[in-house]
Amino acid sequence: LVCNLSPSTSSPTSQTLLSHSEVETLYHEFGHGLHSLLSRTSFQHLSGTRAAMDFVETPSHLFETFARDPKFLSAGILARHYVAGQSMSESKARHLALSHADLRGVEVRTQIVHSKFDQALFGEHPCSPSLGGVSSTEMWERLHQEANVPFASGTHWHSRFGHLVTYGAGYYGYLYAQTFAADIWQSALVSSMVSSSSSEVSKAAAVRSGGTKIWKDMLVHGGAKDPKDMIRTVLGREPSVDPFFEGMS
Repeated sequence: LVCNLSPSTSSPTSQTLLSHSEVETLYHEFGHGLHSLLSRTSFQHLSGTRAAMDFVETPSHLFETFARDPKFLSAGILARHYVAGQSMSESKARHLALSHADLRGVEVRTQIVHSKFDQALFGEHPCSPSLGGVSSTEMWERLHQEANVPFASGTHWHSRFGHLVTYGAGYYGYLYAQTFAADIWQSALVSSMVSSSSSEVSKAAAVRSGGTKIWKDMLVHGGAKDPKDMIRTVLGREPSVDPFFEGMS
């Protein structure tokens, strides 16, 4: 991974520490990296992240959750003090998770605005004055107003929205994949933690078992298998949106 994170320190007595947001970003991109590293396909153009646009963000959102789920942060598997080595307390882990839920509703509505704007540009009837429609700036403002998302008049944030180029009518998949990731997280990882004994060794073993299932039934196939079939196999049922909305509360 090549990431733009906090620069290293020149002091010999201190260490470079990442903000929590940077750790989330690192784990998100690590999910993409694992998707590529762990896939085994017959054709190169179907390996790793060369998958359906509305599925490809599922592994990244899934692994991002490691950085904020209180059960994992307080279990001593990932989060330890960089000097003392003790696990994060349950109280701190819980508050960190709650901070992620702050204004989560606004964040989701903003993602919906971005997705609808992407469709307005690249969909069946693209917005364009030359085609008799409104300008991209007018559409951008209108969608914010419809979603009741704050908008600063006179600004043009969408002109620096790089994902519009790379996704092209598929940006909705970014939010869409979060629903799958939340369901897989609860079903394959958190449930195994809850059902296991309280020892850290047993919890780690349960997580490994759930992770192996995700690897063998989803990541290994890259884009060579229908995402719906992979998700059903991992879950053992049809996917549900309930874990996604529960995570917003």
